[in-house]
Amino acid sequence: MFRKSINRRLMILFFIVGVSSLSIIGVYSYFNAKDALLKRTLDQLTSIRVIKKEQVEIFFNERINTVKVMAENDYLKSLAINLCKSKRILNNDAGNIASYYKSIVQRINFPLLGNNQIYLIVEPQEDFLQIFTFQNDSIKHIQPDTTTYIQLKSLWDETAYSGNPVIVDFKKHTDKNKELACFVGKGIAYKGCNAVLALRIPLSDINKIMLEDKNPQNGLGKSGEVYLVGNDFFMRSNSRFIPNSVLNVSVTTQSVKNAFKDKYGSSLIDDYRTIACLSSYDRLSVPGLNWAIVAEIDYDEAMIPIVSIRNDIVFLSLIICIFLFSLSHFISRTITSPIVRLKNAVQQIGEGALDVNLKSTSHDEIGLLTDAFNTMTQQLKDERLKRMSALYDGQELERQRISRELHDGLGQKLVAIKLQMESTSKLKPDEVSNRIKDIKESFIKTIDEVRQISNNLAPNILNESGIDIALQSLCNSVAKTTDIDIEFSVYGDYNTSDSKIKFYIYRIAQEGINNAIKHSGASKIQLQLIGNKDNIILVLEDNGKGFEYGGNYCTPCNGIYNMKERARLLNGTLDIESEHMGGTTIRLKVPKKQI
Repeated sequence: MFRKSINRRLMILFFIVGVSSLSIIGVYSYFNAKDALLKRTLDQLTSIRVIKKEQVEIFFNERINTVKVMAENDYLKSLAINLCKSKRILNNDAGNIASYYKSIVQRINFPLLGNNQIYLIVEPQEDFLQIFTFQNDSIKHIQPDTTTYIQLKSLWDETAYSGNPVIVDFKKHTDKNKELACFVGKGIAYKGCNAVLALRIPLSDINKIMLEDKNPQNGLGKSGEVYLVGNDFFMRSNSRFIPNSVLNVSVTTQSVKNAFKDKYGSSLIDDYRTIACLSSYDRLSVPGLNWAIVAEIDYDEAMIPIVSIRNDIVFLSLIICIFLFSLSHFISRTITSPIVRLKNAVQQIGEGALDVNLKSTSHDEIGLLTDAFNTMTQQLKDERLKRMSALYDGQELERQRISRELHDGLGQKLVAIKLQMESTSKLKPDEVSNRIKDIKESFIKTIDEVRQISNNLAPNILNESGIDIALQSLCNSVAKTTDIDIEFSVYGDYNTSDSKIKFYIYRIAQEGINNAIKHSGASKIQLQLIGNKDNIILVLEDNGKGFEYGGNYCTPCNGIYNMKERARLLNGTLDIESEHMGGTTIRLKVPKKQI
């Protein structure tokens, strides 16, 4: 099964941490810059909208003030009176009318008017308004087109008798080639004569203010524009993108609706072309004119700088990611190379090569771990030497014991039997039978000796009768061969079917008793076998002289080392307590269920 190395994990971890931090910073920078750019663009649109609004309001207010001033001019008042009187000669011939108008103009200081887009409307005759306009140095009675007449008629109806300035909005012409216009007018009431002075404002004058296509410094870019919208939601100034849009293009965007609700501000909306754009809106403050002003720029164009910033962030992020990958690879290799060396060294130790010694190249935790590993390796070498020494010493001692038993016990008995058998040739016939009886008894003792030696080597009583009977037999054998008072007692459930547990417990008890007999000088030994649900406990106590025991080993106590090794192999514990002249206590605890 595939495993990820710690080098790869660290490299991935460092890379993820670096990329995550970079991503957070990049995303934060992108959105922060985007918000700043949106705010700056909206502020710029608002500034342009405020400027344009002010220019439009000033333009109309100037026209209103011009009409007011001109309506109070004595020359225009005289002209209005004379034109009212001219109704009585309207039925005369054309020559008389032309001569009369010329005489009126001659009495007027025409340069004072300063504008040839002025109309003078006098009281209607036969339900038709009498409309005059000025051309060069003369005044002319005209019959305007239907649309213009309707606009002037509306102007007459609203201001002829009230005297207040009035603005008449644009009205669509039936003739598409005619330029649209709106009118500003004021009534003139003088000496019983009613007239209206009207100033024509062509659409071109409005477009000059709203459109600045030829000016690259207008701050609106390629897609920005500022336009006017009437309360009927149709444009009142031309669009940069749709020709002849006045009174033809409907604008029902949210910005226009908000403006006519007396709200002002900016937002991101879809414009009249259904294109996402940034929009700033407000309502004009011109008396008698219900228009809204909107400044807009396409969202995509406004976001061009942020797209460039985004691309730069992505490009820099890729470069930094490559750098982070290389750096994380280098750092992870630097960190893991000592660990890999330790891993390889551990594998060598597992294969039995304990001569491994790593050189510590750093003073950090890895260096401490390397030093600890070298210390552990040396301890393993020492422990293996001690184990091998204990094994060989135990084997040698066992061989010496068996040799002594064979030489001093079994060998001597066999020699005695041989001598007895040889002596029978010198005996009288009646003495031979007695000697044969003695030889038989010697053979019986020799057989018992052989059984005793065999039992010491591999006690069959463990499998035949159980651990308690085997320990009882061991205690009885010791009591017969020594002067030591030895007691054995059992408590609880100590039975187990594991022959290894029984054999090791027996050997530990045998080793402990032999050590007490040989080294302690004890006169009394107590051996207890205790069992509970989970463990078997063996307690061995003597009243001997004790010894100094302060750790896992007491040189040259190979017997204790063997006892502790057997306990460890059983997943158990062996505790030894000993005091000088205070005796020794050995406690063995072994779990019944071996893992």
